[in-house]
Amino acid sequence: MRLAPARTLRRIGEVYVEQARFLLPVAVVLFVPLGFIEAWAEHAFELEADDLDAGQVAGLIVAVVVQVATSSLGEVFYAGVVMSAVSESMEGHRRAPVGKLLRTLPYGGLIVVDILFSLGFAVGLVLLVVPGLMFFARYVLTAPLLELEHSGVRAAFSRSRELARGHALGLLLLLGGLWLATDLVSSLLGEGGASTLGESLTADWAIATVIELLITPIWAVAVCVVTWRLLHLERGTDA
Repeated sequence: MRLAPARTLRRIGEVYVEQARFLLPVAVVLFVPLGFIEAWAEHAFELEADDLDAGQVAGLIVAVVVQVATSSLGEVFYAGVVMSAVSESMEGHRRAPVGKLLRTLPYGGLIVVDILFSLGFAVGLVLLVVPGLMFFARYVLTAPLLELEHSGVRAAFSRSRELARGHALGLLLLLGGLWLATDLVSSLLGEGGASTLGESLTADWAIATVIELLITPIWAVAVCVVTWRLLHLERGTDA
């Protein structure tokens, strides 16, 4: 059995509307500080690619890895945070109070998963694009599974690889395509914001934060809905 893209996209939209009152406040708390980290990384690692010696090339590679990693940092953690709310929608239940949801989250494990996924994805993309795409397809479901199945970090990575087996192309087309689309929108918004507000650290912080608030909740809901549907496909049931 395979993911049904049209049905999955429709369900993503429905869940986003249902859970917006939970998704957006949590995003504000998370992405205001992370927006500063992303803006700082862009300023701290600005290097020109022309006329670089070997040491500077190595520094440039490190800079690119840091920028790619920080740009995705928090998105995986956020997906794990919202998984509990998404599962309520997928089951047709009313969402539990925000305080109760937040008290039950495995924060330490989600932070570790977020850092490891962001670094692994960034290194894979920077050194060779194909390993980055393979890494993405295998492990993009890790954070929702960590929250949903209450497993450890290593077990969640292994479970993601197992659940994604046979669905790599669908995951790349659906989640990877959505990630590319949101990244393109983020770039356009960033360029528009920079032309309006300038390129100071404060302006970049504001721009990065607004972009994350607009884009990341949609992507996180998509990851969680896909995770839920694949779990049901694995069990031979419809979701």
